[in-house]
Amino acid sequence: MTKRRFTRRSVNDLLKVGVITGAGGHCGGVWGEKLNPTADNIRTTGMVMTQVWSIHADWSKQFAEKFDGVEVVDDPRDMIGEIDGFFLDDITAISLYPILVRPFLEAGIPTLVNRPFATSMAKGRQMVEMAEAHGAAITTFSTWEFCEAAADVRAKVAEMPAINGYVGHNSMSDFYTHGIHGAWFSHAVLRDEMARGRGRLTGAAYHSPNWRVPGGLIVYEHENGDRPPYYGALNEPAGADGQAYIRVFGDHSGDAEGKIPGRPGYFMYNTWNAGQLALQEMFETGVPIQPHDELITKLEMFLLPFYSVLEKGGNMARPEELGSWELPRPSEELMLDRHPTDSAFRDLYTDAELEAVEKLFEG
Repeated sequence: MTKRRFTRRSVNDLLKVGVITGAGGHCGGVWGEKLNPTADNIRTTGMVMTQVWSIHADWSKQFAEKFDGVEVVDDPRDMIGEIDGFFLDDITAISLYPILVRPFLEAGIPTLVNRPFATSMAKGRQMVEMAEAHGAAITTFSTWEFCEAAADVRAKVAEMPAINGYVGHNSMSDFYTHGIHGAWFSHAVLRDEMARGRGRLTGAAYHSPNWRVPGGLIVYEHENGDRPPYYGALNEPAGADGQAYIRVFGDHSGDAEGKIPGRPGYFMYNTWNAGQLALQEMFETGVPIQPHDELITKLEMFLLPFYSVLEKGGNMARPEELGSWELPRPSEELMLDRHPTDSAFRDLYTDAELEAVEKLFEG
């Protein structure tokens, strides 16, 4: 039985969260404004950020100045013993995620590793294995996974006698930073069926002239028991009339579909806040949001399209082909004609800076 991590002794007790973040991180924007609300925002969770560390010291300082009650630490390991949960939120340093997260998992601290989780299957498994070895809850997610549409379609699909494929879209900027939302929204719809044996991911192909900008089509192949595989088509446009959409094809008994509207009422509460509250529950109870094998499948759904477009000319890539392959971190190596334009690619770390972080964590 999992030991509860946090006990609220009064209605005003807040769960303390430590953060490693960088320029453009979610904690510095929409998440932080709700965890440590200013006079212009309202509190929507029982969590509060209390400590921060960044690779760039000036960013830590700016972060602490923006959010009341946040202390800058000189060494991220100084947070241990002071926090109830941990956010790893610096996609520009994603190649170092297993190193950055290790001390927190070893201390048993429930941890959110912000999307896209890892640059290789090996690094993703390494973090999951660390969490399992030390009894620490770990998760990674898109907030789209917690929206009403995902749960509604998942329930309808469970009642479908057969799955014959699906089609969807995700409004995005580039696949590295935001195309992943559509992939993980699709996983949220199909995850129960994967566990039942009618949906295990067996391949992906990304037909795109340039993953750095919107456009292109991802094809996912899924095992279907003793029936032929079924396929999912995920369009990756920009400015679509909806954040995400999916339609799952059944037999003559009917299909199932759902949509995250582009301009929904109370958007903050039925998307971002839903994910934040699920995370708070994990931090309080120590119970993972979803099984670890699902984190690995979601990572495959992110890496396989990249492997397809970078290494195979858009042809079908299989999970076993990923092997020790690693996706480059956000860097000049991935830039072309000033794209991608997402913040993860605007303030890039040098090799020397990342090597210095590695040495810090070895000490």
